[in-house]
Amino acid sequence: MLQVSSWLFRRFEPRSVLPRVALLIVIPALLSFPISSSIQRPYIALPFVFFTYWAGSVFFTLAYRLSPFHPLAQHPGPLIHKLSKWWAAYISFRGDQHRYYKRLHDRYGDVVRIGPNELSICDASLIHSVLGQDGLPKGPRWDGRTPTLLAQRDPVKHLHLRKPWNRAFSSAALKEYEVILASRTRQLVNCLGDLVHESGRNDGAVLDIAAWFIYFSTDFMGDMAFGGGFELMEAGGDTDGVLALIESGLRISGAVAHVPYVMPFLAAVRGKKDSMQRSRTFGRERVLKRLEIGAIRKDLFYYLSGEGLPESDRPSVNEVAQNGLVAIIAGSDTTRSTLTAVIYYLLLNRAAYERLQEEVDSAFPSGEEPLGVLKLSQMEWLNGCINEALRLQPPVPSGSQRSVNKGKGAKVLGKLVIPEETQLFLHTYSIHRDRRYFHAPEAFLPERWLSKGAPAGEHNTAAFIPFSYGPAGCAGKNLGLMEMRIVLCWVLRRFQFSKVPRISYEEWEGKFQDWFVMKVDPLPVNVSIRNV
Repeated sequence: MLQVSSWLFRRFEPRSVLPRVALLIVIPALLSFPISSSIQRPYIALPFVFFTYWAGSVFFTLAYRLSPFHPLAQHPGPLIHKLSKWWAAYISFRGDQHRYYKRLHDRYGDVVRIGPNELSICDASLIHSVLGQDGLPKGPRWDGRTPTLLAQRDPVKHLHLRKPWNRAFSSAALKEYEVILASRTRQLVNCLGDLVHESGRNDGAVLDIAAWFIYFSTDFMGDMAFGGGFELMEAGGDTDGVLALIESGLRISGAVAHVPYVMPFLAAVRGKKDSMQRSRTFGRERVLKRLEIGAIRKDLFYYLSGEGLPESDRPSVNEVAQNGLVAIIAGSDTTRSTLTAVIYYLLLNRAAYERLQEEVDSAFPSGEEPLGVLKLSQMEWLNGCINEALRLQPPVPSGSQRSVNKGKGAKVLGKLVIPEETQLFLHTYSIHRDRRYFHAPEAFLPERWLSKGAPAGEHNTAAFIPFSYGPAGCAGKNLGLMEMRIVLCWVLRRFQFSKVPRISYEEWEGKFQDWFVMKVDPLPVNVSIRNV
């Protein structure tokens, strides 16, 4: 019995509560009855059996995971990862997951075993096979969560959930959003301008540009997802705790995703204090308030709530609330990290900064607001700068976990044969910084994206997947690009950014944290108003 239960644990790692209770509690409890009747002191039978059973299960489980009989035994990786996923959870909690896996790939090669039944892969040739139309479904890191578009593992259900998102990000819808985006960008520029004037300094004011980008993107996505009402820019900070609430669970949920079977226990222990539960309540309140007002304009909420559809076809309030929160987290954090990264790399590359400044000034003469989706999309140096920031600091740096589900048979990926019940990542951060795909991979080189005049060397655009790839790729990619183009053009047209003396900017890049989405540290910059 011990060998059977330990085999179940060591190979399949049961994730739901009932199998774990059965294997860890029910079986040893049953075994204790015949033993207690055959010894003089039966009261010691229960703890003796439980201790022996658990110790034996742990021993056999770990021994199997390290043995040559394990299906992933041929793949290299640190010993501790072969034993358990708890070390990976710790690395994730520290925020160092993307850099840590990059170091593993540098040491072990393209395929690294990062868990008892999990692999990290750095091979761009497998992108289509893993993430494409006939690729692999999402993995168990999403177990125990509300099945939103982001967390839905079933490809058929995912396709159904994606329909309103596809309508929401059509070309016609994006044109409608430009008005909302312009209003919020104008507000951002005015707020920064006011702070510069209030400083009373001729050489400008020192501002945390990362903070202002998250205020802006949260306000904008709040308009889109819930009809507005956040107003972080107006307040000059997160005075109402909106941003803190939305982001509070990211770090913990990113870590717990490595051991998803812990999620129900964690939620039960924390109860109403659980950040995920509080965010759901917050989202529901926002949805009810927005539904009372009705459709003012065709924003993202209009499509996610099905306001243009018959009542019977509309999603539930809870589903709309969850989708709204997903939109804000996915839209605000990813935009903030990329916008901040662009400013950071431009500060370190003065020639690139000046070239972008010239392109912006040429495209939008004095007095003309930087608008026009088509015009912005054709600005090569602007797009090169954005692409380089996305390549060096992808918004979701460790990618999306995929799984070869039980009953589907092994999956053949090139020369790799991935057994059933195996999870894997295509590690975006490592692929983006691999010299096989990008010349001088650690350097910020916007010119590599130019149609003419790009430097010689490797430049494999098929290895560029900052928005993921395939049916589960980022639905809001085009909105995100439009947002970044407009904001960068607008702030560069109005302001001059420069380094603050006595601040070591070279160290800032290493402070990006991977909490599934990229988190950034404050970035103090000197902001002055341009006389143009």
